[in-house]
Amino acid sequence: MNKKQGLLIGNVFALLFTGIAIATASASSDVVIYAFDQNPAGSDKGNEWVTLYNPSNKSVNIGNWILQTTHGSVVTETIPEGTMLNPGAYYIYTPPYQWLDNEDESIILKDSEGKEVDRTPVLRDTKNDNRYWVRKDSEWIFEVKEEFEKPTTPMPSYTPKPINTSKLGEAGIVIKE
Repeated sequence: MNKKQGLLIGNVFALLFTGIAIATASASSDVVIYAFDQNPAGSDKGNEWVTLYNPSNKSVNIGNWILQTTHGSVVTETIPEGTMLNPGAYYIYTPPYQWLDNEDESIILKDSEGKEVDRTPVLRDTKNDNRYWVRKDSEWIFEVKEEFEKPTTPMPSYTPKPINTSKLGEAGIVIKE
């Protein structure tokens, strides 16, 4: 192989790997934090949850992605290896313990390389009731939990019922966008 052929092959591999990196980054950036309950009715332990949503037309491997809290004791949760989030699907994560603070809390979603994919605003839920935070377009609103029930099996993917904005509550407060 001569020098020109070696440079050509090197450039092809560089373009190939750059394309793969760009495709992976764009796919991971499509996944968003869709909803979460930081202060469920009754005990928070084992009843808090966060839902991820894949609005893209591609499946995304979210295995080893991180969910991280930002207030008080920072808690990091890792999504199980090999977890795929199909196009238009939702993924619900429910730790077996209390992991979200009820005041001044934000959740960060990071991909398997530690890059931030999404982040909620700093939010507060001071009422111990059946409301949760849900993303509606670019806003976060407070919704009644009966519209989005806690999963009965660990970490399923399913589609929630449509948001009923007539049931919005006054207890949830966006602290900082």
